[in-house]
Amino acid sequence: MEPRGPPRPLQTPMLLAVTLLLSHTMTASVGDVRVNLTADHDRVGMGRVVALTAEARNSDGTPAACLLLPYANGFRWGAHEHADANGRAVFHIPLPNPGPVELQVEARPEPDAPERWIWAETVADHQTLWLQRAFEVPDDLMDAVLWLAVDDSATVYLNGELLGEVGGWSDVKPFADLHGRLRPGANVLSAEARNGSGPAGLLARLELTTPQGTHLVTTDEHWVTFGSQPAEWPAAATGGAPANPLGDPATSLWAGTMTDWPTLRNGRLLFTRTPLEPGAWVSNTISVRVEPRTLHTMVRDPDHLVGMQWEPWFTPHNCNWTTAQAVPVVGKFWSWDPDALRQHMIWLMESGIDFLIVDWTNHLWGKSHWDERDDSPNEIIHCTTLALETLASLRDEGLPAPAVVLYPGLNNGPATTTEAINEELDWIYHNYVRNPRFRGLFVEYLGKPLVLIHNGSGPSGLEGQAPVRDDHFTVRWQSSQSDRTRLNESGYWSWMDGSLVPALTTYEGQPEALTVSTAFFSSGGWLAPTAYGRRGGWTYIETFKAALEHRPRFLEIHQFNEFAGQPEGNGYGDEHNVYVDSYSVELSDDIEPVSLTAPAYRGNGGWGFLYLNLTRALIDLYRQARPETTVVAIASPLRKQTVRADSVRAIWNWVGVEPESFSVAANGQTLVTGLEGTEADVDLSAFPDGPVHLVLTANGTRSRYLLSDTEDSLPLEQLVPASASVDFVLERERKR
Repeated sequence: MEPRGPPRPLQTPMLLAVTLLLSHTMTASVGDVRVNLTADHDRVGMGRVVALTAEARNSDGTPAACLLLPYANGFRWGAHEHADANGRAVFHIPLPNPGPVELQVEARPEPDAPERWIWAETVADHQTLWLQRAFEVPDDLMDAVLWLAVDDSATVYLNGELLGEVGGWSDVKPFADLHGRLRPGANVLSAEARNGSGPAGLLARLELTTPQGTHLVTTDEHWVTFGSQPAEWPAAATGGAPANPLGDPATSLWAGTMTDWPTLRNGRLLFTRTPLEPGAWVSNTISVRVEPRTLHTMVRDPDHLVGMQWEPWFTPHNCNWTTAQAVPVVGKFWSWDPDALRQHMIWLMESGIDFLIVDWTNHLWGKSHWDERDDSPNEIIHCTTLALETLASLRDEGLPAPAVVLYPGLNNGPATTTEAINEELDWIYHNYVRNPRFRGLFVEYLGKPLVLIHNGSGPSGLEGQAPVRDDHFTVRWQSSQSDRTRLNESGYWSWMDGSLVPALTTYEGQPEALTVSTAFFSSGGWLAPTAYGRRGGWTYIETFKAALEHRPRFLEIHQFNEFAGQPEGNGYGDEHNVYVDSYSVELSDDIEPVSLTAPAYRGNGGWGFLYLNLTRALIDLYRQARPETTVVAIASPLRKQTVRADSVRAIWNWVGVEPESFSVAANGQTLVTGLEGTEADVDLSAFPDGPVHLVLTANGTRSRYLLSDTEDSLPLEQLVPASASVDFVLERERKR
């Protein structure tokens, strides 16, 4: 769900500067890369995880710097990883389908990419910048190709003559066969770049081919920039200021959409189901047998159903992972991938989820009728149909497939009409509810299938419109931030509340609905001081306390897999700095398992399986007639945090059976025990700088689930004391 208005296109200016610098970079050739692959299992149950370790070496035995891509039976499956300094990477690969699986890892050497995005020191909306670079061309030039990308547009000149227009960072512009327009000796490249709003940058890579190899002329700090048009423009100009480098193609904020840039042509290879190409540098093959198994399901209570918000919107016209804060362990997927759908459903079934809330809130933005919808909702409808088919197939296998609640939107952005909503409900009823294949896959409430409709405006958004018909459905309205709007008092359910105490909705005096969240933003978005990040599960536990107190008829969990947000500098609001949905690993609320190390939009690596396991532990507690177990989480220090002192403030949270006390250990050494409360200073003075694994144990408690970050936890046969852990780095400030 992407609330509060339509997406706004990124707009930004770009660059090209002319410095009278007459040097080039020559690309180096790359030798063969060999990858050795090992696995922790050769036999696993359906839906379980195999841990693969890949070690990449160059032909001379040195660690290889490369992109590593896992494959299952010849098709991409699993998160991509970059080899570390030792040429090593670890993959956690879930395997949803029974049968034999052959696992391989492909190595893609990191290409030579000295180019950098550049701009002036100051970036402004509606800015125009003039950029230049002078360079030398050898006498024996054989070929020349120029690639350009710009945020937002540029007019480009070569040696004072118009070369062409460039628009957009995702639409890479190549100029081929330039050797006839270049001359031996001095040449100059110029660009008049324009920014609409938000970030701005220019990226250029000129490849000059000679008998000796390829020479590069790229955007970097040697370009010069002008705030006003030079008198000599577009010929070589004097003066100007050095360009400001903004980042390389692979890690910049523009990287997610630049699949056609010559050093980023691996973009399509990051998606699941991409076939392995002939001639690739591939590891040895690991054979794994995936066996059918009985899923570990929780006892269900028809009077207290637990639902998970779930997105079917990863399609080319909707969400394409460009601003995702992490990479799923299954890899980047389109929502029509049957293996991704099946793995999701296995995880959710074993987590005690009774129903999925399937997001259709953006289907009819600005439309008056259902038949006016375009390709964007049609892709989501297609993926929803495939999800229903997946659930039906799991049911055929005798598995307890969750049911579905569809979630259309009246005004989750540009509003539609209640007439269009009625037409949409008719379509749902005749194509889904009455379809014999999907019979029984929809939540029944008050004698009819339940449907949620998003209406952020509340009752006032319905004034002057025809009523929404409820002849086929039990209709419930849903909004967001009920802690602030108090729409729960009008019977509205909540997509997400911006409070540690979620708002309760009642019906006929009884608790009907309540929504808990792993984290939440407030009216000012994720960067507002009232937002709460994940805090290692602290926030999730705190909001869940309200669920245990009220035990509503419907408990919503926000959310499994949105992975969307606004690019940096292109948020909502006058300053473009209001970010919603997702922002970073910490400031986001998705639960789907993700890679611990794969690079994403604003960081490297995410939470692993932690929040899936927290979900299982919390729902298990929710199902207990009286509390028998305890769930704990560590809020401080954060994962991967650098601690530059001899002590750290440990902060934690718990829910369930009250612990007798708490103990803290680090790197296997008990540091303190008998702690009361939820905070303590932990002395680290005896530890050398380096990684620290801190464990908090709740004494006198029991837990049925391990809060692992490397695999999903099944119920333990023998209960253990409730505990949580976090890995951080101790790096004291060096004394002078």
